[in-house]
Amino acid sequence: MIEKIVIEKLVNRYLKYWQQSDIDGLMSMYDEEIAYHDMPSGDVMRYKDMKKFLTSSFAAEQNQNLKLKDSTYIEGNFAFIYWAQSFSIRGTERRVKVNGVELIVFRSRKIMNIHEFYDFQVPAHDEVSIPEEGTHSEKMTKLGLDDELIQKIATEIKYYFDDQKSFLEHEISLTRVSKKLGYTRNQVSYVINHVLGQTFYDLVNSRRIEYVMQQLYATKPDVSILEMSINAGFNSVSGFYTAFKKHTSMTPVQYQRTLTE
Repeated sequence: MIEKIVIEKLVNRYLKYWQQSDIDGLMSMYDEEIAYHDMPSGDVMRYKDMKKFLTSSFAAEQNQNLKLKDSTYIEGNFAFIYWAQSFSIRGTERRVKVNGVELIVFRSRKIMNIHEFYDFQVPAHDEVSIPEEGTHSEKMTKLGLDDELIQKIATEIKYYFDDQKSFLEHEISLTRVSKKLGYTRNQVSYVINHVLGQTFYDLVNSRRIEYVMQQLYATKPDVSILEMSINAGFNSVSGFYTAFKKHTSMTPVQYQRTLTE
């Protein structure tokens, strides 16, 4: 068993390397049999994956600040740390705050396992859909819709999403889209549900995931999956992973691997 004071020094060195974006320093701390468990996605990365992971993570960030939120808890050969990080996305003025916890397991003064959970949060306004009652004809009449207007609204929605890429906006909502297009919230909701065959948020998330898939296909090593999710408009990493798996039946890393096979 490694002495507690040794574990403390190893943790401090580990955090120092992270603060300095020192990839070689971090790689020197990893055991060649390391397993990095990315808890939000369920992916497990090995030693051969870590350098690419670190490179893409640090390349996206500038003016970063990493600090412990509580004292490190050490028991035996593992350390539990709770941290907070803030950084700016390169090329933008967007500031991101990430909270995380890590369980780090050491073996012979090397990091053997990391179990990490993290999440970022961007304020968003959730909206509750209003239940629709009556037959389709009754709903259309009540909403002031006819077949011609429905098709017109559907075309404008597709243009607004596909050509203007409004789904990338973190603040997008059914109310904002309706105001932008000049229709009532219920009219737009009806068209999305009955013509496009989706809920509003399924429509938004499907466009966002398709955008991320295009970014992954482009194989940009300087863009991390976390950065892609933020740039795609997602307001939390957990929401991103849920939407990605629903759309592809895979995690982002699993999908990325299929592109190189």
